[in-house]
Amino acid sequence: MKTNFDAIKQNYEKYISLLRKFFPNSIDAVDALETEIGERIFLAPRDLKPETGGVPGGLVEFAITTAKHGKSFSKFIDPKKLVRVALIHELGKLGGPAEGQDLFVAEESDWHREKLGRHYKYNENCKKMSVAHRTMFYVARFGFSLDEEEWLALATSAGFQYDENRFYANETLPLAQSLHAARTFTLAGM
Repeated sequence: MKTNFDAIKQNYEKYISLLRKFFPNSIDAVDALETEIGERIFLAPRDLKPETGGVPGGLVEFAITTAKHGKSFSKFIDPKKLVRVALIHELGKLGGPAEGQDLFVAEESDWHREKLGRHYKYNENCKKMSVAHRTMFYVARFGFSLDEEEWLALATSAGFQYDENRFYANETLPLAQSLHAARTFTLAGM
């Protein structure tokens, strides 16, 4: 698999530009994120396999595509809010903030790469935390300004089927449900 670093760089620059545009009250947060973990975000995969974003730059590409799909829901919710949460909802897939704590590391086993198509594996040195919870950690760490609806959409972004989100399963949460639908459309197109 050949990596197109120019395309990855272009996506990353677009991602940072979108963060600045949609988080005008959190420019310091965007600057801090870019300074502290920008290099990691630049090349971060979003999953283990190429078909689900397990490629360099897969995390940023997924965030941008999910934000684009969110436009479909603009009749029902504030589209700016959906773009905001779509752009940051999987920051937790970076792993921990310390060096050597990336959630995904390159798969070294030829067998796993060839037979299973798995180009990454989970990093055993990364502290265990759900993606949504680690995302909320990054939101707080960098100081992104969110309202309750946005916070809830991020907290439940993995889906209502998970134990920590079942409390909200029977609620009407338009932003959270729209984010989940946009994620679904993005995954279907991968």
